[in-house]
Amino acid sequence: MSEAVHTLDDVVRLLAEHEEEAARTLNLVPSENVMTGLAKLPMLLDPYHRYFFNESDDPGRWHFRGAQRLRALETEVTVPLLERLGRATYVSVKPLSGLNAMTLALATLGGEPGSTVVTIAPENGGHYATPSVARRLGQRTEFLRGPNPHELDLEHAAELLARVRPTLVYVDQSHCLFPVDVAALVRTVRSVSPETLVHVDASHWMGLVLAGVFPNPLDEGADSYGGSTHKTFPGPHKAILLTRDPNIEKRIRETQDFLISSHHFATTLSLGMALLEFQEYKDAYARAVVDHTKEFGALLTERGLTVVAADRGYSAGHQLWLDPVNDGVAPALASDRLFAAGLRVNFMSGLPGFSGPGMRIGLNEPTCLGLARQDLPGLADIFAAAVHDTVPAAELAARLATLRSRLTPLAVAATGADARKSASDLAGRVLLGGTS
Repeated sequence: MSEAVHTLDDVVRLLAEHEEEAARTLNLVPSENVMTGLAKLPMLLDPYHRYFFNESDDPGRWHFRGAQRLRALETEVTVPLLERLGRATYVSVKPLSGLNAMTLALATLGGEPGSTVVTIAPENGGHYATPSVARRLGQRTEFLRGPNPHELDLEHAAELLARVRPTLVYVDQSHCLFPVDVAALVRTVRSVSPETLVHVDASHWMGLVLAGVFPNPLDEGADSYGGSTHKTFPGPHKAILLTRDPNIEKRIRETQDFLISSHHFATTLSLGMALLEFQEYKDAYARAVVDHTKEFGALLTERGLTVVAADRGYSAGHQLWLDPVNDGVAPALASDRLFAAGLRVNFMSGLPGFSGPGMRIGLNEPTCLGLARQDLPGLADIFAAAVHDTVPAAELAARLATLRSRLTPLAVAATGADARKSASDLAGRVLLGGTS
């Protein structure tokens, strides 16, 4: 039974215990990542309580003035960094989450009720929510499909697009080892349904796109792209939309104010701080994520675990899919064993190509925390021994804690000590004083 929690002291104690545990463990969930304490700072301070509705700094529009002094942190830090790293002319930082960004994109670009939106079929990695959100907006949905979980059939796509003439193709890979060939898909769309817009949900790939390791969807011909900022990008739970088309930017701006009120100003400032850090270490981080993922897949295979797509090099990005059932272990049990050893993983139903539950892991957060190539064999030993239950969990947890203690987060290594010291002093004053 869970321990009773009745007082603020109980809450603080549990939070402290969680932090101590997090410092001894590694999170391998591919849809999660970490920020530094420095980037989290705005969410502890006064900006967390404030609205911000005056991006243009119009003197007549300062109806909410609490964020006025900090306006430039969004308009001159967060947005310009996203425009530069995202190779976009226009950026919206209004969306609160990946699903919120999806809703905004579909509401803006998917057309009036009765319009058709084409998305990726679930068996090819399409997001579970896209058809449901589109239906709630009155839109019809059709699916792009392929011969296997990792690629689309462009001949089928051409036939479908010519037949239904959709308003929007929404490229919504959620379960994805290999990205859709956006350039080839855009060429197909333009050839048979040139009036159709193409939007790419790059939530899982965002950090790799902003680092230049993955192709930028706008360079590949998409009209817009976006997604969440906490998967391969190590930022806050938020999302963004990017485009080079002034008409699309205008449509997004006109739609977002009626779907999103507060866009969580402090989180936008945290995103800007995470971007400032990211630009310093992005090249080493993104390349290492891709390399570590491939190598870890091979290491797990060598240790007797079934890793999907071995014939394709396991993955092009940060995700690996494992099939513990093929190794005689139920995914939920494998997850329990890994948890006891200090490893947090993602087991689920619905992975493309699986008839039942499978396991999804990612090397993005460990790499962000400073995991190096030489650490991978030891991590693979711990992982495989936990799944196979060949070494006591306590021993594995101790080995993992030792590995974890050696890591230095890339963002911390790239951030000045003076900034960290000033942030620590400020946070301490806020906590001790009770308010900011």
